[in-house]
Amino acid sequence: MRTVALIAVFVVLAGVFCGGKTGSQANKPAATAAKWPTEATRALTEDAMAQFVKVLPAFSAALKAASWTPTPPKEGDGPVASLTNFVESMNLQGVDDSLKKAGSSWGVLRPTLYKVFAASAALSIDAASPEMIAQMKKDTSAAAKKGVKDYETFKAACSQIPAENKQTLAKHQQELQALQTLGR
Repeated sequence: MRTVALIAVFVVLAGVFCGGKTGSQANKPAATAAKWPTEATRALTEDAMAQFVKVLPAFSAALKAASWTPTPPKEGDGPVASLTNFVESMNLQGVDDSLKKAGSSWGVLRPTLYKVFAASAALSIDAASPEMIAQMKKDTSAAAKKGVKDYETFKAACSQIPAENKQTLAKHQQELQALQTLGR
């Protein structure tokens, strides 16, 4: 199954496999190191998905008009913090007005963005091949060890995403291809 390419790029940029946490964050147990914003773990309903798909073109146009560019992850941010910053960076002047013209608002769209991106990240983690993980674990370099730790941390975070959200997202993969060109 194909996942949204934007999230795959985000995951790489966020440092799941080669960057990420430093200092005290790196010493936290994997299962508690990253917690999604509450919105990301709530149910992604078919109605919310339909509304999201409907306003996606207007949202993308508003981001383009505001000259939005994805904010690169900050030094020391893990993938969940990077995703939070990514979503929040989309709340630019003019976006809410454009969304209202399309029958929505930033307040309605924001939680769905979290759910969609988190479910997509969880699908990406689920799709990681055991061979790839085994290969990562065989590499004894410091970067590889950090990559494995970051992967495990992010995998633990993705386990917080409801299976129903992943299923809902999977049903709408074709309609969500527009996310690949968000703001362009």
